[in-house]
Amino acid sequence: MQGDAFSEVIVDHSTGKVTKVEPIRSGEDLTAATAQRAAMAMAKRTLPEVVDTAVKTYTGYRAVSIVPAVKGGHAVAEMVLVKDGTFTTVAESLD
Repeated sequence: MQGDAFSEVIVDHSTGKVTKVEPIRSGEDLTAATAQRAAMAMAKRTLPEVVDTAVKTYTGYRAVSIVPAVKGGHAVAEMVLVKDGTFTTVAESLD
């Protein structure tokens, strides 16, 4: 997001490099991006901070996805972690 504009960023997971950036202008992607911005506006912790907390708690796991959301009036980060092909979903407070 830059200013009020949103973009979808595609990353090559084998290299970590950005392969494509497309503007988000409408539809479900815009609805999701707007909700994520609202969650981050409420957040007191950064996404890297909550990922660090989660991977310390879940030893050996790596974060493969993170989505900020508002749940029960509080900002949370919903994460998918993976270890040895096993996926687990966790939520960390952004408060």
